[in-house]
Amino acid sequence: MRAFIALDLPLNIKNAVSEIQGKLKALLPKISWTKPENLHITLKFLGEISPKQSGDIKQIITEVTKTTSVFKIKFETLSVFPDIKRPRLIWIGTNQVPPELKQIVEQLELKIARTGIPKENRQFSNHVTVGRIKNNIDPAELEEALNKVRGDLINRNLALHESLAGQSATIIGGLEFDAVRITLFQSTLGAAGPTYTALNEANFRIT
Repeated sequence: MRAFIALDLPLNIKNAVSEIQGKLKALLPKISWTKPENLHITLKFLGEISPKQSGDIKQIITEVTKTTSVFKIKFETLSVFPDIKRPRLIWIGTNQVPPELKQIVEQLELKIARTGIPKENRQFSNHVTVGRIKNNIDPAELEEALNKVRGDLINRNLALHESLAGQSATIIGGLEFDAVRITLFQSTLGAAGPTYTALNEANFRIT
């Protein structure tokens, strides 16, 4: 089966990201957008794995979560991969990888390599894919659209910060949340896009 390890997102964060997607859709109608229910942070793409590997990976996930406490993630950046001149996907994420998350990914890569699945050569990026660019697009048009929507992202986090500080602000969907568990997902490809099924979940420690 085809599988990957990820941090699933709370429903309120999925809804907030979906609202940002809606603003982008109005400006960039030809993008293939990720379904809100499929939004996640990929920690390790596994590809096709055997039942034996699946069992080993479930155990590894449990081991890793036992050494990690719940931590916070805040989405603060909206950009594209690999760059604005050759864009392939639009993502939302963080400027820097939280140290807890960096340690988790390093542990997963080390332990999973022992099951026969190669380590990832690329540096880990803490991001959620919100859309895939399958057709040619004007880089200037794309950059203009991203700049317009980045303002909404900033405003959401400012509203959250002011509210937490006790000021009178309306939260329209702050993008900070607690990472509480790791999930092993099965990915089933279909005509309407992939469907993700949670195979195993392991919670971080609560301190």
